[in-house]
Amino acid sequence: MLRIERLTKLFALNSGCQDVSLACKKGEIHGVLGKNGSGKTTLFRCLLGLIPLDEGSVILESSLSTIRQFGYLPEERSVIADLRVTEMIDFFASLKQMSHKEIREEKVVWLQKLKCEHLKFKRLRECSKGNQQKIQLICSLIHQPDVLILDEPLTGLDISNVRLFKQVIADYAHSGKIVLLSSHQYEEIEPLCDSLTVLDKSKVILQGKLGDIKRNHPIKTVSVSEDAQMIYALQKGITEIRHEGNTTRYLCKSEADAINIATLALKNRDGRTIKVESLTLKDLLGDQQ
Repeated sequence: MLRIERLTKLFALNSGCQDVSLACKKGEIHGVLGKNGSGKTTLFRCLLGLIPLDEGSVILESSLSTIRQFGYLPEERSVIADLRVTEMIDFFASLKQMSHKEIREEKVVWLQKLKCEHLKFKRLRECSKGNQQKIQLICSLIHQPDVLILDEPLTGLDISNVRLFKQVIADYAHSGKIVLLSSHQYEEIEPLCDSLTVLDKSKVILQGKLGDIKRNHPIKTVSVSEDAQMIYALQKGITEIRHEGNTTRYLCKSEADAINIATLALKNRDGRTIKVESLTLKDLLGDQQ
């Protein structure tokens, strides 16, 4: 269990974090979201002990030595370009006081999981940005931290590597670890997150289990493909209409209004795809990007 209690770290003009509390259980992926400058990175740096707290506390139930409790993938991408892949992994693992045997065994495992075996003798400067990102992820988790902190881990990755990263992150949490995840790619992280904390101007504005947040929101959506004419635009209860490619999304005041539109669409289906669903994370937090 990780518990953050009333954590406060302020800089000029009240930037930073104010009175942030949250709790995460083993096996949980917790999204820490918000606009640039909302306080996400400050929170992460406080957890890592990189900057001192003004107030509050961080409590982690762990059997690991303090130096191994956290792993961190920062938003700013940086590698030691002249090192070979294995040299960089060895260096970061040694900073976590891993033994030579541990490093050797874990390195094999993670190079395989991230599909990097063919890169191990290459210098980092010779690797693509996506592959450099993979090596940085390995460096952040090779010591098997109880809490893995990922700040914008999917930025700049192609589709196949986004899929790979998501699988590795999910598997790591399912092994009994805690993952704190920050990203502006809401559509990618939504399937991963069990719970959320949303920050704005250094303060928590929304927090809870993602399922509960979506379930308690009254607005539901109906998606209808091949609906460029917005056939159902005049139906009651519609608050907004959005176009996504050849699909029209009707945002409705209530589930009853959404079901009414879906029922009409089913009668006129003619090969169209029709979905009734709760709001997506992007719908809920679009203005927090």
